[in-house]
Amino acid sequence: MELVIDTTCPTQWNFAYKSDDPRLDELYELAKRDQWNVTEDINWDQQVRDDSEILDRSEDMFAQTKFFRSLSADTQAQISANQTAFMISQFMHGEQGALLCCGQLVDTVPDIEGKLYAATQVMDEARHVEVFYKYLGLLDREYPMDPALKAVLDVILAAESWQAKCVGMQVLVESLAMGTFRMMMRASADQLLRDIVTLTARDEARHVSFGIISMSHEIPKLSQDEREQLEDLAFQAISILFGENGVGMGGESLADAGIDPAEAMQAVAAEIIESGDMSMADRRLEIVREYMVPNVEKVGLMSERMRPKYQAAGYLA
Repeated sequence: MELVIDTTCPTQWNFAYKSDDPRLDELYELAKRDQWNVTEDINWDQQVRDDSEILDRSEDMFAQTKFFRSLSADTQAQISANQTAFMISQFMHGEQGALLCCGQLVDTVPDIEGKLYAATQVMDEARHVEVFYKYLGLLDREYPMDPALKAVLDVILAAESWQAKCVGMQVLVESLAMGTFRMMMRASADQLLRDIVTLTARDEARHVSFGIISMSHEIPKLSQDEREQLEDLAFQAISILFGENGVGMGGESLADAGIDPAEAMQAVAAEIIESGDMSMADRRLEIVREYMVPNVEKVGLMSERMRPKYQAAGYLA
């Protein structure tokens, strides 16, 4: 897995220290006010549920399949525990990607209010890496970064313009985080994890707002070619994450429970075809349709050129 990402995005000074955007000023004030300490502001003494019971299986699409229900109780419990560890691992890795990207944004965002706000987000992302690493230490195992998640973050980190980094991270990846955390709150039966996600999601909401405010100003100023490059980037990022080879449940989480991932996926696919029930596929795209695509539209990147592509991919509600 590549650890060094080359980028040619320039660092920019700005000696005009007076802010021109009251909305970003307000966001900066909220970011300063709402800082929290992983060590002091979370009760780490509370009892953590058994790994296999942290996430409610009624909210797990895979756990609703005939294939899953045909497995022994012990195997079901092991898969549930592994999938929880896989998901928390992806949160941790993804937050490091956000940390790296926001460090770049401090350098490359041209206006002073954007630099100041991005600096607060660097601290937010550092805290998120810390908190998910600490929670993961309470579980049985840790998983490597999902290749699709790594691929999309590498595209953003290597982007040559600050606008591309902002669209990729603030508009798309942070929207993905918001949607995932909302689903996690719905599914989590563990109070400690709920406390962590509540505080983290509050930060993520600010991050999305930064992207929408910044890009709503910036995108109308771009040339048609520049705008189309951002449109393509947005669609590419969503397709990497949710396309055929996108982020899944983690084959390792099945393999570690003694289940062949390919066999499991074939069985589930056959079950979907046989029943004609597409709710599993629709549920997987819920985050795209409810969080990511609406924010793509808000910043002006859903052109008539792009809409048919989103429609064909099933990304529109």
